[in-house]
Amino acid sequence: MTTTKITRRMFGGLGAAGVTAVLLAACGSNDSTSSSSADAASGQGSASGGKLTLAYNSDGPHKAWVEAVCNSVSNTLGIKMEPLPFAQFSELRSQITDRTLVGAFRTGWQADYPSMANFLGAVYQTGAGSNDADYSNADFDRLLADAAASTDEAAAADLYLQAQAQLLKDLPAVPLWYQNGFGGHSNNVANVAFNWKSVPVYNEITTNAADGIVIANDTEPQNALVPSNTNEVGGGRIIDLIFSNLVRFETDGSVVNEVAESIETDDNQNYTVKIKDGWTFTDGSPVTADSFIKAWNYGALLSNAHLSSYFYEVIEGFSYDEDSELTGLTKIDDLTFTIKLTAPASDFKLRLGYSAFAPLPEVAFEDMDAFGQAPIGNGPYKVDSWTHDAEIVLSKNADYRGGQTVANEGVTFTIYTDYDSAYNDLLADSLDVLDAIPDSALSSFTSELGERAINQPGAVIQTLSINVNADHFKMDDEGRLRRAAISRAINRKEICDTLYYDTRTPASDFTSPVIAGWSDTIEGSDVLTYDETDAKALWDQANAIAEF
Repeated sequence: MTTTKITRRMFGGLGAAGVTAVLLAACGSNDSTSSSSADAASGQGSASGGKLTLAYNSDGPHKAWVEAVCNSVSNTLGIKMEPLPFAQFSELRSQITDRTLVGAFRTGWQADYPSMANFLGAVYQTGAGSNDADYSNADFDRLLADAAASTDEAAAADLYLQAQAQLLKDLPAVPLWYQNGFGGHSNNVANVAFNWKSVPVYNEITTNAADGIVIANDTEPQNALVPSNTNEVGGGRIIDLIFSNLVRFETDGSVVNEVAESIETDDNQNYTVKIKDGWTFTDGSPVTADSFIKAWNYGALLSNAHLSSYFYEVIEGFSYDEDSELTGLTKIDDLTFTIKLTAPASDFKLRLGYSAFAPLPEVAFEDMDAFGQAPIGNGPYKVDSWTHDAEIVLSKNADYRGGQTVANEGVTFTIYTDYDSAYNDLLADSLDVLDAIPDSALSSFTSELGERAINQPGAVIQTLSINVNADHFKMDDEGRLRRAAISRAINRKEICDTLYYDTRTPASDFTSPVIAGWSDTIEGSDVLTYDETDAKALWDQANAIAEF
């Protein structure tokens, strides 16, 4: 499998999900005077000779923490760790994908759906599309497979914790910190909250505006607004509001049926889905079993090259090599269909809440590109207009049949290219809701906004990785010792306290505290705690095997 997972939000602002941005392998330093700049220009880097580089894209807002991590490692281990800048994310992504990058690089994850499996399998399972470190461990893979097949939630959660204990021994990535969802709102609105993945719950916001319209920030969507081909924050924010899936996620991440009347399985591999009668798209056409089956088949088709096609790989018939029908989807009647997976997946019902599994009306298949410019959905809002690079206007869908409360008449998304401008508009009450805070205001936004400031945990984790095939960092005793030493040499708490003003929390696992089953007492998690003495001892043990 060669797919590249793309999340919906870029860390630190424009982007997951973030959403959504790519599986983030970036860092942030703009230091053009660094000797590493020349290395980046030629796609090089260092992981030997007493020098280690940490690759990043300099168009991201991460300079301070990357320099802090490099300084912490350098000062503790007595080696030279330097930022390695790439001008653009695409340049860095290309190096990582082609496996030409030497040294460490920043990675991260924002959950697509609230499950430990999403954090673990998509990034660390053998052959996974986002496994940029090329990690492979049969015991880890077995534990994930056993968890997926388990019909007992508690047993599955325990297996995921065991899998994480294995990751903590191997450290294919070094967890750094969890990122909160932080932002704020104007004096014109109330009842503003962020959900489990750090996105404002727009439908619950009330406003004192005469027209009942909430003004929010967004970025220009990367592509036409088609659910299976939208996986960045600009478009994803809209998709999530205009389409309703079989299930939806509550603010806390719990899952409830939405379009589905029931989703039943006895083995986590074969599912029967019954759809509630009476659902319609905003053009008046009915939502049926075909609305899901045809949409998923279209998104999965190799020749369509949709960005979220990998979400369908668990369904029987999916192929990365040729156009192939999802033979695992079978229509029983207009309101019933079955799903057969290639292997058990205990969290499959959770996955159905992700935008790739949205239904599409018949009219979409007549001209998908045109449809994506003026999409027709079945969610709590509908698209009134999309003025590219300016605004996207949504209005309340009077025919919405789901369980979400819609407390306003619509949301107008103003397109911004930077968060400083958006934050200034928020302070002036010309923007009602802001979903992130620029780095320039992190130290002051809570005092400036007061009760209107939002800062709460979200399903986002920051990590750094070194490919396990790199010299000195392979899956052997030397490699494990070096990764553990680097992890121990990073003073996470000091970095979070000094740079991020309570918007980050030091990581104690590979997932997020907002995910069910999370624990801060996993066996081996002490390797994520700063310890100068232990870090030096581990590095010395590695040098006894082979000099760095």
